[in-house]
Amino acid sequence: MSVLDVLVWPAKVLETKAVPVTHFDDALKAFVTNMFDTMLDSGGIGLAANQVGDLRRVVVIEIPWAESKYADQEEKREPWHNKRWVLINPEITKKAGKIRWQEGCLSFPEVYDFVDRAAEVWVKAFDEHGKLLEFHANDLFAVCIQHEIDHLDGIVFFQRMSRLKADIIKKKMLRRGLVNE
Repeated sequence: MSVLDVLVWPAKVLETKAVPVTHFDDALKAFVTNMFDTMLDSGGIGLAANQVGDLRRVVVIEIPWAESKYADQEEKREPWHNKRWVLINPEITKKAGKIRWQEGCLSFPEVYDFVDRAAEVWVKAFDEHGKLLEFHANDLFAVCIQHEIDHLDGIVFFQRMSRLKADIIKKKMLRRGLVNE
């Protein structure tokens, strides 16, 4: 299919709440394919539709798993690894625990910082065919889902940080001049 342009903050659409999908058709399926192509081409593990300028509640996620050469750093392989996830109109129905994870974002190139999130989430969403999905997510998958749903709600990840850290990230982004609106 095709690779879409990933918008960079402070593009206004990144802080705009997305609207629910009401039509599950071939155009939606093609858009989902383009989102996966874009996410993979950009080196991401998750992408929300408003990051490519579309204000529908659509998220794609694919988190690869790879063996570590260091046994003490081995990440546990989970059923959600190496699987393509399409989440349309996603809702978190329950949260549990706390986790602090270093996050990055395709709309904030080369910016990484720690964000506090729920360690586990229970999710209800639809796939691109309109089939209902209900599942439990943990660890990085839970973090990624929360990050992408934040995008759909018009929340960018620095808004989950202290005001000081948020200001540093904003200044860094504005100095770079990587702005596209």
